[in-house]
Amino acid sequence: VARVAQLATGAPDRLRAMTLCMPLLQPLDGAASAAGGQANGPRHGECEMEVASGVLKASVQKQVAAYDARFRKGLEEARAASGRGSETATAQAEAFGRRDATGVEAVHDVMPTERETFEALVREAAVEAAAGSSPRAVSVLDFGCGDGRYLRQYLRSAETLWEAYGMELHVVAYEVSVEALRSFHFHALQAGLQGVPDALEADDRSQGSCDADVGPPRNVRHIGDAHHVAGRELRRLAGCRLTLDFRLGDGEAGSKDVAAALRGRCDAPFDVVVIGWGTLSSIPRLPHLSPESLLAALAGIGRRLMNVASTTNNHIKFQRQCEARRRAYAETTDPAIRAWLEPKIGLATFPRSYYYKVNTGELMFYAAITADEETKRLDVAGFGDVRLRICNIINFFDIQTKPRAARLNAAVIRLLERRDVWGAQLLLSRAVAKAFKRPLGDLRTASCVFDNASAHTLFGQVARYFISVGRSRAWSR
Repeated sequence: VARVAQLATGAPDRLRAMTLCMPLLQPLDGAASAAGGQANGPRHGECEMEVASGVLKASVQKQVAAYDARFRKGLEEARAASGRGSETATAQAEAFGRRDATGVEAVHDVMPTERETFEALVREAAVEAAAGSSPRAVSVLDFGCGDGRYLRQYLRSAETLWEAYGMELHVVAYEVSVEALRSFHFHALQAGLQGVPDALEADDRSQGSCDADVGPPRNVRHIGDAHHVAGRELRRLAGCRLTLDFRLGDGEAGSKDVAAALRGRCDAPFDVVVIGWGTLSSIPRLPHLSPESLLAALAGIGRRLMNVASTTNNHIKFQRQCEARRRAYAETTDPAIRAWLEPKIGLATFPRSYYYKVNTGELMFYAAITADEETKRLDVAGFGDVRLRICNIINFFDIQTKPRAARLNAAVIRLLERRDVWGAQLLLSRAVAKAFKRPLGDLRTASCVFDNASAHTLFGQVARYFISVGRSRAWSR
């Protein structure tokens, strides 16, 4: 589908694009259908391994340093653009577009599907809060906030909340990369938010307000107010009916420590916990930390969860490479070979975990998940009423920079979420026919390219990312 979008938006090499695209309009063979429509993806074994704790610790530190380096570079580009009077997002787009083919760091807004999902959760939280005995703000935990990709959405939601319910929005932004928080803080200032005076901030905390007092207890060392760790530059920001607090975490902290610190001294849970794209996908499996244990911990401090998870359709080559290394490690007993493989495997110790390389040279850890696995892990973690939808089919950057690609992406998602697979295939066939000025009849086929055996099979076949939503059973009683 992404290749069809390339055609529809004018791929530079149209002949090559056509060659890549045409197989999409051919029927799936039996093997592909049996595999849930992912015959082109990596064939995963059940190869999971244990690596020495010292290697894991060094790998975690290396990952945090890699994120810091990339976010620092992005912030430098944004500040330079601000000094020139240019738009910061455009400067970052140019910078990351040159250095990273995915361009994700240059995307500074949510996808349309994310917007719909988040706004529905916030409205639900507002109605619930309005039914309470005393007025309060709607609280959101942005877990793994990065450099503030959700900022524009928070500004939109804050305006909507105030107009419809007379409520403000309070967001706690949590991140293990201090450079990401610095970048988020910078973009928020550029958007018109202002620093809260020290006296007012201290007064809020002394009154024990749940909306204001979300800081960590003093006996938890793994997380702190970012402005205490990184200097006064990262103080609380407020404006436009939105309040932002910044929390800097430790990449080596355990799941329970993180949740306890984020909850602080307040018994009330967050109304919504947002885990943006790739956050859980970037978390390894360590003795004290894993995506699954974090989800279970977050179920204890948040009423609703929205997670954006990477599927098996991303970075297929890198998935295969790392799976081969794990198999090689499992098949040898030679200590020298294992010692040589361990740093190359790093944190990618379990199926579908891998490193992908960006154009700046860093290797970034990631992990894919299937639709069935995603819904199951939310259920096991303590979330009920779990729902899954397609976040995107086409690259994020293309969706935000190419209007025709965005329209095609949205149209295909609407059709597939209605399970109208033939309608989606007809739409794509028309796009190809128009791009190459060919009769639509030439693309007619008796079989459907999409596997409609189940919604999860269908979504897993096409989605680059899933959006999963659940409600904590601990707070639904």
